[in-house]
Amino acid sequence: MTRNPRNLFVVICLLSFTEIHAQIGGTGIMKFVDLPPSSRTASLGGNLISVKDDDVTLAIQNPSLLNESMDNHFAISYIDYLAGSNIGSIVYAHSFDSINTGMIGMQYINYGTFIGADPNGDLTGNFTAGEYNLFAGYSRQWRKYFSYGGQLKLLYSDLYIANSIAAEIDLSGTYKKKGFTAAVVFKNIGYQIKPYEDVREPMPFEIQAGVSEKPEHMPVRFSMILTHLETPDMTYINTNAPVTTDLATGQPIVKKITFGDKVFRHFVFGAEILISKNFNIRVGYNVERRQELSIATDMGLVGYSIGAGIRVNRFHISYGLAGYSLAGASNTFTITTNFSDFKKSWKPEQ
Repeated sequence: MTRNPRNLFVVICLLSFTEIHAQIGGTGIMKFVDLPPSSRTASLGGNLISVKDDDVTLAIQNPSLLNESMDNHFAISYIDYLAGSNIGSIVYAHSFDSINTGMIGMQYINYGTFIGADPNGDLTGNFTAGEYNLFAGYSRQWRKYFSYGGQLKLLYSDLYIANSIAAEIDLSGTYKKKGFTAAVVFKNIGYQIKPYEDVREPMPFEIQAGVSEKPEHMPVRFSMILTHLETPDMTYINTNAPVTTDLATGQPIVKKITFGDKVFRHFVFGAEILISKNFNIRVGYNVERRQELSIATDMGLVGYSIGAGIRVNRFHISYGLAGYSLAGASNTFTITTNFSDFKKSWKPEQ
């Protein structure tokens, strides 16, 4: 796919973080690491840090979710994202014993192929742009209900004539007792080792917290995630919004920002309907995404997401659909498997 190079800036602004706003937009680089790493996460609103089971993809967002049930699990994901771009990830986990588990993997985002031109408009040839994340994580079970973990990320950004190298760490803790799980994550604590130009830019630091609950006699798991706790007020005045005039005073009507708006922009809600052990349906709602990316006159399904997962033989196949704008939505596909299942089924010939 080809595009004009002036569109590269627009595409990267849209893709490097799923929300655009005055307070946190543009305050960090390489934000592609915050995009949903799997279809399960995408279908539950884009953030899922508070479910502890055998899904290795969840540990990408919260390394303290790593546990022995993920031993020898492998997952690969592909996202057909916006503006012709695509995202992918692979991850593998290994349990060293009953309390120590690690993972390794990679994420990438491909912004596509662009048509290059000089200031005079003369074509200089096509070029590509992309960013990459190599990561390794570790978690340790502490006592019965607690676990803590960390993740090291090495990032490389290649934006044609500009490139950068950075390093980040994530630190997290999780509490799980029966059907209830609570977690907190300090994300993207990092440093730009090689800047694009002479001035180093900040990394997209974020604090998240979340809880999930599966009632004992209900086939549903509910989740609630709080994002960007380091920025209490994420609201802003949209200067590009149509101006409405008060007919009585002749003055423009200024939309007031309520306390509820400030609070609920931090929330991501999700629910998994556990129809059976091998099949489930997922729905999510991202409040911030809906507030920031929808059009007031036609909000559509922006901010909502849906998906499903099914187990076929030794593979678990998942799909997620997330609404980002009226112009389009993202499609996410994930396949996970346990390599140990292949070892169990393999028998040498006598």
